Amino acid sequence: MQAEAAKSKRCDCPGCGATLIFAADLQKLRCEYCDAEIEVDKLNKGGDPPPNVVERALTELLNSEAATGYGLPTQALQCKQCGAAISYPDKVTSGKCTFCGSDTVVERAANSQLIRPESLIPFKVTKEQAGAKFSEWVGSLWFRPNNLKAMARVNEIGGVYAPFWTFDAQADTRWSAESGYHYYVTEEFTNSEGKRETRQVQHTRWEPSSGYHTGNYDDLLICASKGLSEALVRVLEPYNTTTQLVGYQSSYLSGWGAEEYAVGPKEAWDKGQQRFEQHEYSACAQQVPGDTHRNLNISMKLSRVTWKHCLLPVYVAAYRYNDKVYRFLVNGETGKVSGEAPYSFWKIFFAVLAVIMLVVLFLSFKQSPSVR
Repeated sequence: MQAEAAKSKRCDCPGCGATLIFAADLQKLRCEYCDAEIEVDKLNKGGDPPPNVVERALTELLNSEAATGYGLPTQALQCKQCGAAISYPDKVTSGKCTFCGSDTVVERAANSQLIRPESLIPFKVTKEQAGAKFSEWVGSLWFRPNNLKAMARVNEIGGVYAPFWTFDAQADTRWSAESGYHYYVTEEFTNSEGKRETRQVQHTRWEPSSGYHTGNYDDLLICASKGLSEALVRVLEPYNTTTQLVGYQSSYLSGWGAEEYAVGPKEAWDKGQQRFEQHEYSACAQQVPGDTHRNLNISMKLSRVTWKHCLLPVYVAAYRYNDKVYRFLVNGETGKVSGEAPYSFWKIFFAVLAVIMLVVLFLSFKQSPSVR
């Protein structure tokens, strides 16, 4: 993998020399010691303009021609329990894993050979706002233990940039299927009282059909995180990548961690092709004429494929309840939430029991003789 010759740089306050922190509420770098505020773009050496968001050719991804590293000094903390590795700018440390709350983390050198992020969405939700959303979420849950809110202990909700790959492509797909057309036939039958009646019975006539579909896809997201479950991340979507992505600058990482991707370029592209095929299958299914269909087969060809490696903001709270770890996530751009929580067996049991009792009472009342 080709390394970039550009020098790594730190985000130091020009006034007091302390490390600057990117503030989500200000969308600026802020010094926590002298309260200085600096635009991110003003730290560019020599007054260079901020980088643009660029779509890169697929060959550059698969042939390992992209730049590497984060462009600033980093150290990595790797969790022995969940395996996630988060790179932090120097002077920033953490004693617990952001993703599972485990304190079995080991410090190691950051992987300088990972492909550099091409773009990112900066944090827009503050840590305080994310913490408030956790409290609201816990309070809104149904069929959960009564003492969950009191016993759930948040292991310091933390913001981290999660790694994603995005793919653009044009999909040209031929499909074939059997189209089903419903028709109805009048049939006679004997009812429960022995009388003859008629009814309409549905039948299906099958005919071969085929067609062609073209789909244009922009920023198909493939999550490359080790610490986040794909199911929880899907709930957090969408991220507004088409409008909110900015060109990558290491200044945005100042004060924040960035998870090293666990899904590499080739694996990401394999997953991307599968996702494209799933979307095309659904789109072609909508084109099949008739009332229903079966035996749908597609043949897809992708062209004009481009990619980006981007970082997207997410807050993670790993909390424990009865010694089991649960996770709560907040989309760091939109504030949308996703999470896991235990169910109360007894609440569910008594709810089901109440429903059964109501049904029994209703049937008993219905079957009882009328009082005149």
